[in-house]
Amino acid sequence: MTCPECQSDRVRRGGTRTWFVYLILLLLGIPAVLFLHLHAGLVAGVILAAAVLAHLVFAERVCLDCGHQWRGQ
Repeated sequence: MTCPECQSDRVRRGGTRTWFVYLILLLLGIPAVLFLHLHAGLVAGVILAAAVLAHLVFAERVCLDCGHQWRGQ
């Protein structure tokens, strides 16, 4: 896969929306363990599953050279 902007082949999965999902999951997971006393392994499993789903749903790619973001196939 190459970047549609600069034709570089240095691309990775992710993007702004995916990282936003990571932040939301962490902000919800930490209080769930510390204050609601949920099992940390269970919370980690839910966070991991939600992160994988975010990658599959958004399917974003980022060019490491120019920073262009686009929706991959």
